[in-house]
Amino acid sequence: MKKRADGRYQKKITLASGKQKFVYGRTLAEINRQVDEIRAQERAGLVLDDHTLVGEWAKKWLETYKSKKRAKTVSMYRNAYNKHIMEHIGAMALRDVRPVHIQEVMQAVADKSESTQNKVLITLKQIFRTAMENHLISSNPAMGASITKHNAPPKKKYLTTEETSALFDAAAKIDDHRAALLCGLCLYCGLRREEALGLQWGDIKDGVLTVNRAVTFIGNRPDPNQELKTKAAHRAIPIPASLQAMLDSAPRRNLYVITTADGNPMTQIAFKRLWDKIAAAVPFRVTPHMLRHTYCTSLVLAGVHLKRAQYLMGHSSIQMTANIYSHIEAQDVANIAKKIDIFFAQAGDDGEGPKNRKVVKK
Repeated sequence: MKKRADGRYQKKITLASGKQKFVYGRTLAEINRQVDEIRAQERAGLVLDDHTLVGEWAKKWLETYKSKKRAKTVSMYRNAYNKHIMEHIGAMALRDVRPVHIQEVMQAVADKSESTQNKVLITLKQIFRTAMENHLISSNPAMGASITKHNAPPKKKYLTTEETSALFDAAAKIDDHRAALLCGLCLYCGLRREEALGLQWGDIKDGVLTVNRAVTFIGNRPDPNQELKTKAAHRAIPIPASLQAMLDSAPRRNLYVITTADGNPMTQIAFKRLWDKIAAAVPFRVTPHMLRHTYCTSLVLAGVHLKRAQYLMGHSSIQMTANIYSHIEAQDVANIAKKIDIFFAQAGDDGEGPKNRKVVKK
């Protein structure tokens, strides 16, 4: 150890890799603290002389950890990195990134949708978590980061009874049987868009529809990987009479129920054209996911048990279903109030107190 001309102390230590490293400090205590930290990091397996850049690791992370994911998922991660992360920290060494740098990335997307912010944050956390697991860094600088929530009113997520009727009336007038059928699959069975597009005629039997696959797209073409989003997505759903009538009258020109206009497997462009017809036919906003949400709303109003609804919706977590149930029930205050009035009226004795209440005398 020696003292430099600038007044700082300098000490040379040998790393486990055999390389030498200099540490500097204003006091001997500061030097010793740094040496202790370095030795602790070495004992933890951290590669101290590693200078891998964030951009280099992000590429390796995507190729190694996400290569087996669906093309749509890989595209989501890639876009989050390329559009929102790379310009800020892509050229930095992993070990040099601090929480303040992560905050700068998140601040740059603060005006974006909460969905976009979440995608960026998930990507950041996974990049640095896997870097930790590979002993390139000692802590994850993204762990304490959060998104910026917006105060904009939430978009409507489901259709009213009147809007549902208007949608099917309008779809019936479209010179394309696929319009009403696609709406029916999403609204009467709660299918996700990709599940509706993956449905084959062989999946329908004895009034029950079985969800076996999902079709997403790579560019304009269907992704060969048709695995479902989760294990819970594989489910058998009873087909309501209204949808069964549509299925019975639909022509079978392909293995798939929903095809292109000329009967071939669906493409991204063909789907967009079909949905544009549907959206243009009604004066209100409608998306396939809104129809799925409407199905869950119907389950609530029909009194379907929460656990059964979770299965029918294909949710991995019951909390996802519970959130929808709570949302709908909160808006059904009038009906809930009536139920409470009826309950207490039945429990009471002509307004003079509950029946059969025992009074314990002291």
